[in-house]
Amino acid sequence: MKKKFAFTLAKGAMHVAMPPVFSKVGFTLAEVLITLGIIGIVAAMTIPTLLTKLTEDRTVTQLRAVQSILSQTIRSAEEEYGSMEGWGITDYDEASAILIADKLKPFMKVALDCGVNDENAHCAPNMAYKYLKGTNETNYATNSISHTYKIVLMNGCSIYIRGGQPEAKSIAVFYVDTNGKAKPNTWGRDFFQFYYLPVKGLYPAGHPEQSSASSANSCNLNNTGFGCAYYVLHNKNMKYLRK
Repeated sequence: MKKKFAFTLAKGAMHVAMPPVFSKVGFTLAEVLITLGIIGIVAAMTIPTLLTKLTEDRTVTQLRAVQSILSQTIRSAEEEYGSMEGWGITDYDEASAILIADKLKPFMKVALDCGVNDENAHCAPNMAYKYLKGTNETNYATNSISHTYKIVLMNGCSIYIRGGQPEAKSIAVFYVDTNGKAKPNTWGRDFFQFYYLPVKGLYPAGHPEQSSASSANSCNLNNTGFGCAYYVLHNKNMKYLRK
């Protein structure tokens, strides 16, 4: 590329006007390191919050999906076999769990069927579920898992089917782990409960009518988390985890 020069005469002499010299502007190494440090600090502060929010949103979505699946499944099964109250469910034992599962499974998209034993822990974690307050004193959950029929749905949720106590107006109980057997395996975080009640049908644990385990009483970081299903479905969030 040819450069053009301007020629001028001054005081009888010829002078050549050279092209202007431009200085290059850039960042020093120190400036770059400071910028990267600031970006790292901001990322460290925001990414965990974003991940937590995504996890909670997924849990809410999964629980709502399972509620819909269970409702539709029970409705279809009752159209085929009559009201669940007449199925012969007697107690929260393995026989009742099998009876309920056998009538519901044909109307569900089951990815994995582990039955009542699940000896290799394919559907349920080989551990007791923790209370929301973090303690391991959850014998209730351990017993319920051992008396349930365990399946995994196509969306990855595990469902543990258990017979209810008709005399206590509970025909069946459904435990839902929204991310299968993966952690945290904790009531109110990824583990929730539904009841099937006469007339009312499928009922999320924690409903205000359940005075002993309502969401107001049990769905907080200082309690069991037994009643968080109603809170999540009613409020469509898990803000109780940050109170």
